[in-house]
Amino acid sequence: MTSDQRTRSPMFVDAPDTGLVIQGMRRYNLFTTVWFLGRHRRLLAELARASGAGPGDDAVDIGCGPGKLVRALGEQVGPLGSVVGIDPSAAAIDYNNRRDTRPNHRYVQAPAQALPLPDASVDVVTCTFVMHHIPEEHREAAIAEMWRVLRPGGRLLLADAHPTRWMRFLFGRSGHRRGRSDPFEELDLRRYVPTLQESGFTHPGFRVCGSATAVCTASKPA
Repeated sequence: MTSDQRTRSPMFVDAPDTGLVIQGMRRYNLFTTVWFLGRHRRLLAELARASGAGPGDDAVDIGCGPGKLVRALGEQVGPLGSVVGIDPSAAAIDYNNRRDTRPNHRYVQAPAQALPLPDASVDVVTCTFVMHHIPEEHREAAIAEMWRVLRPGGRLLLADAHPTRWMRFLFGRSGHRRGRSDPFEELDLRRYVPTLQESGFTHPGFRVCGSATAVCTASKPA
């Protein structure tokens, strides 16, 4: 694919059994810049802190996209830790492999419901702005995979958009016209709390942070 073709490619493609997959990296980066009003770097730092990742930890970011949270987590785990970015998009993995040469960062192509990691191999799992892209029939399997790869005492962080009142007014009206009772229901992370608990996670927590974003955290018992 030429650089011109990459520029013109759609931002996402719908892949069978995988969901929406990033295709146009330049468009996606531009979208996040506009959506977060230039505050994306600050949000990434906040998400990395909220994950609880610390020096020497091994972390994985599921649905890593352009790898920005991988690099933010890498700052926290330091040279003695490691971060794996996983994404079903070949374009995202190629993008990251060309731009991120840190020896303790690596990128792997795979869907969230089939993580190519050993059991109990990481201390922190993050999955941000991704759950609503996974086909609904695979979301429980994705959470089960997060549980499987976490070590006892490990920590999980999910994040997604949390629309403001103005955003709900602006975008919700079109959703209601299409017959949806709540067009933002797919983004509400609280819908996953029962699945997290059934999977064995404890201490699920939910809070709203900056840039119209919410986080859900949970732990795997030690």
